[in-house]
Amino acid sequence: MTTLLDPITTLPPEFRPLRVEEYHRLIDTGVFDGTHVELVGGVLVEMGPQGDEHMGLIPFMNHLLVRLVGEDYVVSPQCPVIADEISEPEPDFAILSKRDTRVTGKPHDALLVIEIANSSLRFDLGEKARRYAGAGYPEYWVIDVKARSIHVHRDPHPDGTWGSLEEVSSGRVQAVAVPPVVIDVQDLLTFG
Repeated sequence: MTTLLDPITTLPPEFRPLRVEEYHRLIDTGVFDGTHVELVGGVLVEMGPQGDEHMGLIPFMNHLLVRLVGEDYVVSPQCPVIADEISEPEPDFAILSKRDTRVTGKPHDALLVIEIANSSLRFDLGEKARRYAGAGYPEYWVIDVKARSIHVHRDPHPDGTWGSLEEVSSGRVQAVAVPPVVIDVQDLLTFG
């Protein structure tokens, strides 16, 4: 992400958010060819280039998650999820039940949503966390590359808050919504 500001909280009061269906029509016309944007809170957010640690963690995490969940779940890397009528973020990973072949934004489609954050930490812990909670996704993790920790969000509320927030910097983290996912934080964050 190219900005440190939370784009949602800095909008003028007369702003009309872009809706997901409008966003899809724009995608279909090729307006965004050559750029990487995502829709969050009705705002188009340009995603900055991934740093070396972020890029290194993506294949490592993908391999790890696929191995951990086996045939019981589906790992969806870097694919959009619909959080509400004005948000379609693209988390680094979404884990779905085996019966789901794509994320539609209905509660419980994505059982675990994971973002890897370096420069995007404030946005991932702010507006994205609010959108994922409001959508009812049961669990959201933010892997903080700089702090070498995982921010674990559980118990989503419709108002966009989480009932449980924990930052884990040592030991293991087990996903409540996807029990086979157990990650040793130090192994993950010392990768690369």
